[in-house]
Amino acid sequence: MNKLDEYFLKETFTLARKAEGIVSPNPLVGACVVKNGVVVGRGYHKGPGTPHAEVEAITEAGDQAKNATLYVSLEPCCHHGKTPPCVGLIESRGINRVVAPIKDPNPLVDGKGFKYLKSKGIRVSYGILEEEAKELNAFYLKYITKKTPYLILKAAVTIDGRIGDPNRGIFKISGDESEREVHNLRNKVDAVLIGIGTVLTDNPVLTVRKVKISKQPYKIIIDPHLKCPADAKIFKRGGKVILVTTKKAAKEKYPDAEIWNLKERKGLIDVKDILKRAGEENITSIMLEGGSETFTQFVKSKMIDKYLLFFSPSFIGKGIPFIDSPLKRLYLDAIVKRIGNDFLIEAAHVHGNN
Repeated sequence: MNKLDEYFLKETFTLARKAEGIVSPNPLVGACVVKNGVVVGRGYHKGPGTPHAEVEAITEAGDQAKNATLYVSLEPCCHHGKTPPCVGLIESRGINRVVAPIKDPNPLVDGKGFKYLKSKGIRVSYGILEEEAKELNAFYLKYITKKTPYLILKAAVTIDGRIGDPNRGIFKISGDESEREVHNLRNKVDAVLIGIGTVLTDNPVLTVRKVKISKQPYKIIIDPHLKCPADAKIFKRGGKVILVTTKKAAKEKYPDAEIWNLKERKGLIDVKDILKRAGEENITSIMLEGGSETFTQFVKSKMIDKYLLFFSPSFIGKGIPFIDSPLKRLYLDAIVKRIGNDFLIEAAHVHGNN
């Protein structure tokens, strides 16, 4: 494996991450033009309708693009969308080699970009740093192939498995460092999701507050029977509210919310129906933030792509359990990180290609 190729592809990943939280439903893409071992042009995609990363990098490179190598974090597009296809520009500006880690699984691309470039005599290399590239665009890859959002379960848990006890005023479990990390994650996803129980016990705001804000995520509430108070904090500060319910009267009670009317099955709104509707609304990523019943329902669904469990080194005894009913034992192939005084257990691909 060419170490220079790895080095410059990692540069494209760094560039792509500058747009985390703002490009959805498009992928994160970074690009750089390299000539004689020197970067002569850089770019990244800044959002729908803006120039693609390849265009920015090639434009910055100017005349130096001729006979140079283009590194890009995803296969260049070959179709007309809101912007022209990138492969034509790559050809016209004399790029003689393109290096990308993975194909774009979008049916409009899916190898066609590489095929076009090769047909024009441009050398193409791919398959380098493939896993890193897939992690970079985990949200997009899940959405474009399954038409449902990438789902993260985030929970703050005590060592004895509790997520709070409102009877004693215990709402905060994690330390400040973990809270900042959660706000950073909210800043990257399209939506956060909670059940009505969390609204009634915690009255959360669910906004991004403790980091530099790219945008406020949608706030999705599962409320089958319209128990949410119309004056709940979730309606009052940043981010559009989506209410998932079975009741037709929801729009009258919550005129400023978007309403998803879904069917009830065995007393619950099916997780798969919620995720299907979210995909139809171009929501590519959701962070599930509680509470206990909602966590249990989603874990049982086997639709979770990643678990982020922030464990506080504390006990509170009697309180709200993380999971509120028996489950089939689930093992996590996890990594553990220290965040302040807390421990983060992170596990991805738990249920495979769900």
